[in-house]
Amino acid sequence: MKRSDNIGWAQVKAGVLIVFALLLFAGGVVMMGDKTKFFVPKGALSVIMTDVAGLKVGAPVWLAGLDVGVVKDIRFSKPNQSNEVEILLEIEHQSLRKVGQDSMITIKTRGLMGEKYVDITPSKTVNEPPLTVVFGTSVTRLDDVMAKAGAAFDKLNGLMGRVDKGEGSLGRFAKDPKLYDHLVNLTAELKLFAHSVNSGQGTLGKLSKSSEPYDRLIAILERADDTLEDIQSADGTLGRLVRDRQLYDKLVVLADKSNQAAEDVRELNRKLTSTDGTIGKLLGDREFYDKGMELLERADNSLQSLQTVTAKLEKGEGTAGRLVSDKELYDRMNRVVDNLDALVKDIKENPKRYVKFSLF
Repeated sequence: MKRSDNIGWAQVKAGVLIVFALLLFAGGVVMMGDKTKFFVPKGALSVIMTDVAGLKVGAPVWLAGLDVGVVKDIRFSKPNQSNEVEILLEIEHQSLRKVGQDSMITIKTRGLMGEKYVDITPSKTVNEPPLTVVFGTSVTRLDDVMAKAGAAFDKLNGLMGRVDKGEGSLGRFAKDPKLYDHLVNLTAELKLFAHSVNSGQGTLGKLSKSSEPYDRLIAILERADDTLEDIQSADGTLGRLVRDRQLYDKLVVLADKSNQAAEDVRELNRKLTSTDGTIGKLLGDREFYDKGMELLERADNSLQSLQTVTAKLEKGEGTAGRLVSDKELYDRMNRVVDNLDALVKDIKENPKRYVKFSLF
C-alpha cells in the first residue's frame, strides 16, 4: 500500500509540472503572438520599385513611425518585360487602409549600417477597400552619391588648379600683387573718407553730425501732413474731390459728354471732308474750287462795272446820268408824261374826235 501511495503522489507532481509547463508555453505563445501581432487581421500589399537597396525578407514595415507589418517576399514583377522588383508586404488591415496613391514608400536604414526597413507615409484619406498595388520611390544609392561626390571633388580640384595658376578672378586675386596693392589703397582711402565723415567734413559729414538736415526733413514732413489734413478736413476743391461723391459723378458725366462731343466733331469732320457734300467738294475738288473762284471773279467784275455806272450816274454823264442829275430835263419829262396822260384821257372820252370810220 505504501508503494501505491508514493506512485500516485509522483504522478500528481508530474501532472502539475506538465500543466505548469503548458501554461508557461501558452503564455509565451500569447506574448509572442501579441508581439508579432500574429492574431491581428492582416492584408497584402505589393510595392513596385526599381531598386530595393539590399532589403531582405522579414524586414519590418513602418507607417508614420509605427511597426505595422513585415516583408514577406521580394521578387521581379515581370522578368520578361521589365526590371521592376515587387515587394510583397503583410500589413495590419487597419493600417493598410491608410496607404494610398499619395503615400511615399521608400527603403530606409536604421542608423548608418543598420538593417533595412520599408517606410510609408500615411495617406490623407482612408481607402476602402485597401489598395493592393502601389509604386514606391527609388532610393538614392550610396554608389551614386559617391560618384557625384567624386565628380564634385574633381571640379573642385580643377578650380583650385586654375587658382594656383593665376587664372580667373580668384587666381588673379591670389597671384596678382597689384590687386592686393589696389585693395590696400582702397582701404586707406575708405579710412580717410570715414574719418572725414566722422569729423563732419563734406556733405555726408554735415548730414551725420548736424541736426539741421534732419530738422528740415521733419519740418517738410510735418507741413506735408498738415497739408493732407487741410485737404481732408477743408471744404475746398481738393477736399470735395476726395470726399464728394456727387462731384465725382458730375466729372464722370462731363467726361462722357466730352467723349460724345469728340465723336460728334469727328463725325462732322468726316462729313465736311467727304466728297459727297458741297463743302467736301470745295475742300477736296480742285475743279469745283476753280469754278467757284471764277464765279467770284466774275461777280467782282460785275460789282466793279456797277460801281463805274453808278459813278457816271452820280456825275450826270450820259442820258441816264442827265435824267438823274438834270432838273430841267426831269421837269420836261414830267410835263410830257402829263400831256400824254391828258391825251389818253381825252381819247377815251372823245374817241370820235380822233378816229373816223367810213365804209365808203
